[in-house]
Amino acid sequence: MRRAEGCVAFFLRYFGGMQWEVWQVWLAAAMGLIILEVFVPGFVLACLGAGALAGAAAAAFGWGLSAQLVSVALFSLLSFFFLRPVALRMSQSEGTRTGVDALVGRKCRVTTSFDPDTGLGRCKVDGDDWRAQLSPQAQADAAPEGASVWVERVDSNTLIVLTQPPTP
Repeated sequence: MRRAEGCVAFFLRYFGGMQWEVWQVWLAAAMGLIILEVFVPGFVLACLGAGALAGAAAAAFGWGLSAQLVSVALFSLLSFFFLRPVALRMSQSEGTRTGVDALVGRKCRVTTSFDPDTGLGRCKVDGDDWRAQLSPQAQADAAPEGASVWVERVDSNTLIVLTQPPTP
């Protein structure tokens, strides 16, 4: 409890005597909402922050409180209906694959030839040497050391490879 009282006393000592302009309050609210958006998914608080930025602009132009509130509401709604879908689409893009998903379809070089009985060997992709297993439809003699193979999928720490490029 004493810590909370100390924080309040600190805030009042350094910020309590300041004369805040209305546009500064709107700007502080916008910054707070945009920062809070980091912790809450959905881009809702960012839309409200955009509305608060519009309120700051309205206050800076000297418009009255009712005009500020209308601009906040209008820009919040506009950003919710027009900016939010764009932001959601950008954040949930399926175009960029990362990690082991990015290896699927890649060409790699055989560093240790495949055993005809187990289908296991080793391949190098981007300088990393991976344990590899031939896909069931591939033949071990079709992938000697130094040959090119293509990653079909990744199973744990093993690349499942094909001797021919995968068809899209």
